[in-house]
Amino acid sequence: MSFSLKSKYFYKFICLSFLIFIISIDFNLSEANALSIVNAHNFTLKVLNRNASGYNVFSLKNFRGHIVILNFWATWCPPCRAEIPMLVKFYNLYRKKGVVIAGINVNKNVGGVSAFAKLYGISYPIVYANSDILSEYGGINEIPQTFFISKDGKIMFHWVGQISHSALYGITNKLLKIN
Repeated sequence: MSFSLKSKYFYKFICLSFLIFIISIDFNLSEANALSIVNAHNFTLKVLNRNASGYNVFSLKNFRGHIVILNFWATWCPPCRAEIPMLVKFYNLYRKKGVVIAGINVNKNVGGVSAFAKLYGISYPIVYANSDILSEYGGINEIPQTFFISKDGKIMFHWVGQISHSALYGITNKLLKIN
């Protein structure tokens, strides 16, 4: 029992430390760090969950003026599956604030993705990645990966691996404040 208590406190310590780190990120752009921020590559892809999301196609350029979160994922990926309920809840809360999520599926084929989205109640648009988008976003070799794009179309933050609650909310809130 003492092991589980220690691990519980250790987990809380790690989460709190990470939250403090996220809050302390300075998004003010000096000339030096502005050079490392790049424009997000535009793409237009057919939406797989049209009924749930309300979109037929997703074109990044249509969301200028919004914070856009691109989440690369697959149906067979355990960390991807684990973060989806949090992303759905987040999207339902934050879309009123002008935040958009696009789930970019990287399965080898599109079969079953729509049924998966329905099963998980995914209300944000899901598109199927093509080789161009995978290349433009750095050759996505591991998933999940999440990109945070500012209202003016710049990639402001890139997260590799399952995103935590504190990172998702913390990064987004920072971007909402600076935009």
